[in-house]
Amino acid sequence: MKKYDDQLLKFAITNNKLKMEIKLSDLAWLFRNSPDNVADDGEHEFCRVKRGENQAFTEEFVQMLMDEAPENGNDTRWGHMFEKIFQELRESGADFLKYYND
Repeated sequence: MKKYDDQLLKFAITNNKLKMEIKLSDLAWLFRNSPDNVADDGEHEFCRVKRGENQAFTEEFVQMLMDEAPENGNDTRWGHMFEKIFQELRESGADFLKYYND
């Protein structure tokens, strides 16, 4: 198993699975510290997750990940995020990819 533990979102790769994990408090922290979470005065945060509401916040976050992507109604939000990375990988010419012309 290969682990990547140096960021808030942790990854583990087994023989047949990719596991992604984040603490609920870290997800709420990311939301609070988002560059777009700024009040009109430019000095304070616009909003934050209420104390004790990390579970409810995360449930809504996951529901939104599973919703249709606003940019592409034929895809989920998480699928759309993956597609952006897949496109970069296709264009990378990485040795682990076999291209049609190979």
